[in-house]
Amino acid sequence: MDVLDFVTKNLNPSQKDAVETLEGPLLILAGAGSGKTRVLTHRMANIIGQGVAAPDEILCVTFTNKAAKEMEHRIYKILADMGARVHSQLWINTFHSFCVRVLRQHLTLLDYKPFFGIYDSSDQLSQIKKVMTALDINDKMYPAKNFQGAISRAKMLGLNPDAFEKERKNSRHFADAKTIEVYKLYEKEMKKANSLDFDDLLLKTYELFRMYPDVLQMYQEKFKYIMVDEYQDTNHIQYLIVQMLAQAHRNLCVVGDEDQSIYSWRGADIKNILDFEKDFREAKVVKLEENYRSSGNIVGAATAVIKNNSERKDKTLFTSNPAGDKIQVREERNEYDEAKFVAKTIQTMMNEGEGSYNDYAIFYRTNAQSRVLEEQLRTLSIPYRLVGGVRFYERMEIKDMLSYMKLAINPADDVAFKRVINVPARGIGKTTVEKIEEFAFQQNLSMMQAALKACEERVFNAGTTGKVRRFVELMGNLQELALKHPLVEFYPIVLDMTEYLVALKKDESPESLARIDNLEELDNAIVQFAKERGEEGTLTSFLEEMALVSDVDSLNQEQNSVTMMTLHISKGLEYPYVFVVGLEENLFPSARSLGDGDTEEDVQEERRLAYVGMTRARQKLWLTYAKMRRVWGQEQFNPQSRFIKEIPQEYIEFKTAAADAPRFMAKYGSSSYDSDETWGRPQWGATSGSRNKPRSYEDESQSFPDYDDAPASSGGGFSKGMRVRHPTFGAGTVYATEGEGENFKVSVMFTDNTVKKFVVKYARLEKI
Repeated sequence: MDVLDFVTKNLNPSQKDAVETLEGPLLILAGAGSGKTRVLTHRMANIIGQGVAAPDEILCVTFTNKAAKEMEHRIYKILADMGARVHSQLWINTFHSFCVRVLRQHLTLLDYKPFFGIYDSSDQLSQIKKVMTALDINDKMYPAKNFQGAISRAKMLGLNPDAFEKERKNSRHFADAKTIEVYKLYEKEMKKANSLDFDDLLLKTYELFRMYPDVLQMYQEKFKYIMVDEYQDTNHIQYLIVQMLAQAHRNLCVVGDEDQSIYSWRGADIKNILDFEKDFREAKVVKLEENYRSSGNIVGAATAVIKNNSERKDKTLFTSNPAGDKIQVREERNEYDEAKFVAKTIQTMMNEGEGSYNDYAIFYRTNAQSRVLEEQLRTLSIPYRLVGGVRFYERMEIKDMLSYMKLAINPADDVAFKRVINVPARGIGKTTVEKIEEFAFQQNLSMMQAALKACEERVFNAGTTGKVRRFVELMGNLQELALKHPLVEFYPIVLDMTEYLVALKKDESPESLARIDNLEELDNAIVQFAKERGEEGTLTSFLEEMALVSDVDSLNQEQNSVTMMTLHISKGLEYPYVFVVGLEENLFPSARSLGDGDTEEDVQEERRLAYVGMTRARQKLWLTYAKMRRVWGQEQFNPQSRFIKEIPQEYIEFKTAAADAPRFMAKYGSSSYDSDETWGRPQWGATSGSRNKPRSYEDESQSFPDYDDAPASSGGGFSKGMRVRHPTFGAGTVYATEGEGENFKVSVMFTDNTVKKFVVKYARLEKI
């Protein structure tokens, strides 16, 4: 069998070109739905099949465990079909799991003990609060989350505390003295706890490679080929690690789409992909522009939107798929009506036999938008799952169990110690824990060591000493048992010896029963993990993997329900039927991207987010917006999103349920009531026949208020047409008033066409 013919037989010319190009740097620009995973796996199979590298001499890095597992599954299948046997473990990892594999072998070189802990975001925050207490920093004046964000940004830039301090004069990396003080002590405490946070996994790997060139050289020689998926999402520290590894062979293949770069808020740098040809001047570029996922109308509309960005490569997405249904743009009067429309449409389509609930997805810009949608889905008894809410591994009882297991293999983990010392209740109060923490800080010990020493030196009274000593002895026993028993046996031992399950069973409340169910599900997860990993299914590897689980990784596709998530989480997924809701200026694009302090780059990222959302849909796509939406208790009237206006009319079918919207909206030029100044032109309504169409459901309780019928009150000295200034939103015009006395309210349209309603008594409005 000819290997090249086998791996390229079902590929288009561009895909084939990418798969055949093995030597030197290669940039694959892969448009949405263009088969990038197919190209990566077939290219990897070609490298192995041609015999130019062994399976474990190829490093493939992506961004989610889900993507890594999918890629691994596909490559094994291709190799099996080729008749190639794989005797070594493939290096298909996320960046973080790759770094864990490296650090597991070499972290002792950085003066850590072999079994290190991994802190998630909440553990990290707890550690920062502990440091702030030690430094006597007021959490109300200096929020711990601000320090957490600053430390994370520093690590993404590859800056340890000393390097961060040197950068103080550079405005880009500016940090005040308190942040540096917190960062320094935080690092000291993390070292004492023998633990790393997520950012450390990358930073310590980078430091390891810099400090020990022989270790770097070993990995450079090991990986003859490196492939990086979703390269547009790499941050600076990931970029540095990739550059270091690729220096020797320069056989670096990066795959990505600058049009889907949507994570700048977590450090992703779009310039990494835009400047790849500057970093590797001999690089070959292959463009994958044919979309296999979506209908012609969806591809055409998404392409038209993204072409308004200037920060992009010259490529055009196209498809050979049928045109399909036009994109449904739906205008509703408020967010309640919008949610009713979405729920009713899903119900109607399901009744007509269009797919299963799994085929439907609802995307929104912010998590807060989900509440109204959830209410309407529940009203119609439509099952749904929320991705990005409280994750399984963040639930209280699960974190408690994981903390016990972490402490059993890493007694220096102070965050785990504090979490479980009195769970279930052992009569060890907050004051005692604080004394142990203070004693540990003074003696430069871990809290476990400090607790034992405090008992020996009789720091507490006899009763407290006995309780603390029993906990220390319990953990000592669990530490011994963790070494003797496999993972599947150790978990029931922890449940039993801690009496955690007994305490829940005594409670008998519905919440406790739900927690018991979750602990049972954790047992199922452990059994499945051990089954899949075999000899590698150890307690250490389980805790490492659980620490790296993401929202998308935990998505259960077997549950037949509508999927709801933010647009950011939707990347990498696809559904036959997609609703993108809330397409209004100041919501999507968000108000933050339109503020005075933001740049055109921020709006371009919001546009990329719209592009990502649109291209998740295979068959049908709905874009909805509301003319009025309540935000922070205030009614806001925002124009339809510019992203809707950027879609050519040929791809759109427009319908409105706000036909009886008040005349002032036409007067002020909002949405589809403009004549020729906006995208919603008169012929639209005539084409769709929907301008005078009755509503598709009956509940009018959340109707759009008719302000033209409101009394022209001049109460409070404010009247229609008056120019006013608000301390936050600036200058505007009063166009409606209502109420009287203390309840007198005015609606103000500001210069950006947003409308906000205020109670005059509290609004601090100034007449101009």
